[in-house]
Amino acid sequence: MQIKEKLEVFRKFTIDVANSESNTLIREYEEACERETEEFRKNRQIEMEHKFQMEETAIRRELNRKVSEEVVRQKQLLDRCKREWEEKLFEKVKDRLKKYQQTEDYNKYLIAKIAMAKEVAGEEEVTVYINPSDVDKKEMLEEKTGVEVTVSTMEFGGGIRAVIRSRNILIDESFMTKLEQEETFL
Repeated sequence: MQIKEKLEVFRKFTIDVANSESNTLIREYEEACERETEEFRKNRQIEMEHKFQMEETAIRRELNRKVSEEVVRQKQLLDRCKREWEEKLFEKVKDRLKKYQQTEDYNKYLIAKIAMAKEVAGEEEVTVYINPSDVDKKEMLEEKTGVEVTVSTMEFGGGIRAVIRSRNILIDESFMTKLEQEETFL
C-alpha cells in the first residue's frame, strides 16, 4: 500500500469517525432539544392551567359578588314592599276601626270591656278611661255599667284603659296598643 492509499484509508477512517461522532453529538443534541422542548411544553401547560384556574377563581368570585349584591338588592326590595304592604294594611285597619267606632257594636264592646275591668277590680276602686273621641258616649257608658268613666287627655285610638291603683294594675284594651302589638308580630 502506498502512501496515497494509506492516506485515503486514513482519510476515510477519520471521516467515518468524525461522522460517527458528529451523528452521536447531533443525536444527543436533538435528544436534549426534545427534552427541553417537552419540559417547556409541560411548564407552559402547567402555567396555562394555573392561569386558567386563577381566571376561573376570579370569575367565580366576581359572579358570587354579583349574586350577593343581587340577593341584597332583592331582600331590600322585598323588605320595602313588605313595609309598604304593612302600612297600607294598617291604614285600612285604622279606617275600619274608625267606621267600627260609629256602630252600636262598638258601644257593646266598650260596655263589655268596662264590665271586665270592674270584675277584675272586684271591690277595689277602678278608674276607667275612654278615648277623647268617645266623649259623647261617656254618659251612656256610665249609665249602662255603673262605673264612673274618665275621658283621657291622651289619644289611644279607641277602646278603654283601666287602672286599679291599689294593685298597680293597668288594663289596656286600647286599639292603639292592639295595633302596636300586631305591628311587632309582622
